[in-house]
Amino acid sequence: MKHYLIESLGCAKNLVDSEVFAYILESAGYSPAPIPEEADLILINSCAFLQSALAEFDEILSGYADRKNQGEFETLIVTGCVMNRALDDFTGLFPEVDAWIGLKDFDALKSFLGAKNSPVISRSPIEEGHYAYLRISDGCRNYCSYCTIPSIRGVLKSVPIPQLVIEAESLAARGAKELILIAQDTCLYGTDLYGHQALPELIEAVHAIKGFRWIRLLYLHPDHFKTEWLELFKRLPKLLPYFEIPIQHSEDRILKAMNRKLGRAPLLELFKLIQSELPTAVLRTTLITGFPGESPQDHKKLLDFIEQVPFLHLGVFCYSQEPGTPAYDMPRQVGEKTALKRQDELLSAHRAQLEERLGAWVGKDIEVLVEAELEPDEELPKGNHRYLCRAWFNAPDIDGLVFAEGKKVKPGTFVKVNIEDVIDVDLFARII
Repeated sequence: MKHYLIESLGCAKNLVDSEVFAYILESAGYSPAPIPEEADLILINSCAFLQSALAEFDEILSGYADRKNQGEFETLIVTGCVMNRALDDFTGLFPEVDAWIGLKDFDALKSFLGAKNSPVISRSPIEEGHYAYLRISDGCRNYCSYCTIPSIRGVLKSVPIPQLVIEAESLAARGAKELILIAQDTCLYGTDLYGHQALPELIEAVHAIKGFRWIRLLYLHPDHFKTEWLELFKRLPKLLPYFEIPIQHSEDRILKAMNRKLGRAPLLELFKLIQSELPTAVLRTTLITGFPGESPQDHKKLLDFIEQVPFLHLGVFCYSQEPGTPAYDMPRQVGEKTALKRQDELLSAHRAQLEERLGAWVGKDIEVLVEAELEPDEELPKGNHRYLCRAWFNAPDIDGLVFAEGKKVKPGTFVKVNIEDVIDVDLFARII
């Protein structure tokens, strides 16, 4: 039997495509390789969102091309976002690639493998974890001035609710305990299909599926979030009061240049309302430093904004000048050194607040999802075990973790723990 390995680069939305490609490979007779050295076929599902992502792809592809030349494996395939951005920069340089498969062109992979061209609605997991992503739409029509997504993945295209329910049911059947709804803009789901924002109907449909204990929403664009949706979080027990709302900045002038609508005052009002309606709500956001025209005063006001809004989780990224975007040609480009300094100041300010916010959980009993058992520790008392876990306020890959010790428990189950300590972004607990 031949073995495959998929290098899935970039975001969770790309991971969904990678799982479909994995299913196709397994249907064609391949089995997953535990390590690259045991693979006969390597498939790289690329990310091309930023210049740094293209550089990472170039480095990874170069490594695999060298190994293929040395006869370490037979087949090298490239797919993903690079197919719609900068493809010409790579095809001539890498004759080692056996097939350049179009973005989400699943039929092309089937054809290359000589597999039957049957409809694909299945996915094979390629990462460990007791959660699964459900991509509810692809593409975007927001046209933020710094963003390459519409040019790479096209305009918004939602997946019909019945089709998503079938996919979600298959994810529950494979053992996922948490379902995470993702899209470029989750709030706009259904506007192209149904003529209105149909996220509530979709949430109701997947909430009825047995097997999931948690349902999490990511990528809630603040311009399109409806405050009447807060009622869903009160009524539906599986729907986590976890609000990942990427604002990118707080100042009206910068937000307008980014082609985003809500300014500082309505953003503050939105977060205040969420906290008022749902006191247990957890807030997460992402920010961009060094956007063209960002002044020292704008940066100070952004620091003030994160002092006012108690974000538990915060991601901060330096602006990347991307060819083909409106922001690329904007005047008053901010230097990389300045952007990095501002990024560090924002993260440091948030880290100082984080200790207090996470520290509020110390001494409390909470339920966590056990993701995996860790290697035994010599200092552990006999009969004790160590586990990697997540609390409901920890999204996979982007937030902290809960490290729990105690009696033997089964990964994929929910257990009660008592939080004993917090270090950086992680919590340490004892199983009750």
